[in-house]
Amino acid sequence: MKKTKTCYLTELDVARLEKHAAAPGADAKLQDMLDDVLERAVIVESRDIPANIVTMNSQATLVDETSGEQMTWTVVYPPNADFAHGRLNVFSPVGLALLDAKRGERIRFTPPSGTEKVLKLEKILFQPEAADDFTL
Repeated sequence: MKKTKTCYLTELDVARLEKHAAAPGADAKLQDMLDDVLERAVIVESRDIPANIVTMNSQATLVDETSGEQMTWTVVYPPNADFAHGRLNVFSPVGLALLDAKRGERIRFTPPSGTEKVLKLEKILFQPEAADDFTL
């Protein structure tokens, strides 16, 4: 049995994620993906989320330790997703893996190519809650 880690999410993020998953025309898989996340989620006040955790609209630098390649991504809601500009849809495999990751942690996900990738979360450049920005 795979050990699933507890996921810390803010009340605001959960409400918005549910809204996007239930949006007209949204893929039914989104609700399933969200249900999986919520099953292991601990919902906390925005002010109580640690600053070293990726939340919605956080910007983080990741490193592929195999190739040494660095990438900076911001986890965003589906309407704001723009992979070419580093804005990662939270409902993508890497977006969900990154949500709630801690600085220094390795995240594992399987992209559409089907080969599991492992990236190390090098640093969190911006986290709305740490910046006292609860409107993002």
